[in-house]
Amino acid sequence: MSNGLDIGLEEFKRMKSLDRDVLIYNNVKHVRELFKDYKFNKKFIYSWLFLLTVFVGLKRFIGLWLM
Repeated sequence: MSNGLDIGLEEFKRMKSLDRDVLIYNNVKHVRELFKDYKFNKKFIYSWLFLLTVFVGLKRFIGLWLM
């Protein structure tokens, strides 16, 4: 699923300049897409941890039994 984005150093050295530029562009684009997904997952995980922390805090320190 890497679409040829992962090649060896020797193969990279043998490529023409334009082909190298295209390969580098595709790699940067791929990394940016992965980073966007990571940012979404990170927001979801931190939201979930915040809600758990609030629930445990209410239950333990204030004495509210929600269940």
